[in-house]
Amino acid sequence: MKFLYEAILTPWSGGWEAEFPDLGICTQGDTLFDAAFMAQDLLTLWISQALREGRPLPEPRMDHPAPANGKAIAVAVECNADTPSLTTMTVQEAADTLDVSTSRIHAMIRDGILRTEKVGSARLVSADDVMDYFNSPRVAGRPKKIATA
Repeated sequence: MKFLYEAILTPWSGGWEAEFPDLGICTQGDTLFDAAFMAQDLLTLWISQALREGRPLPEPRMDHPAPANGKAIAVAVECNADTPSLTTMTVQEAADTLDVSTSRIHAMIRDGILRTEKVGSARLVSADDVMDYFNSPRVAGRPKKIATA
């Protein structure tokens, strides 16, 4: 399904803020273009979550006033209730990123280290979880034995 909502972009301390007045949500970006792309991502996530939860979507309006130094833009997205709610990657992409086997990724999913989302027949892994794991310090090898008395 296709959706179109108006976003108001306003300069904001070193960047731009993008607000959707009809939805009461906002995001920001370092540049005007970055804020517009972030607005598109936010709109996709917000609408797909609303569809999953069965919430009605507000009727979009295209007549919101933009501040003198701001801009009003129309943001179009195509999504449905099956659109992933997380920034995701495939199991193979996660394995390549972490330099491990896909079997190890499945074990990490089973152990709750990585969150997943099923979209159609595909199992997608949270990109944030993969990057958090990638950036966390780990020591190679078995834990050292501690002498007990």
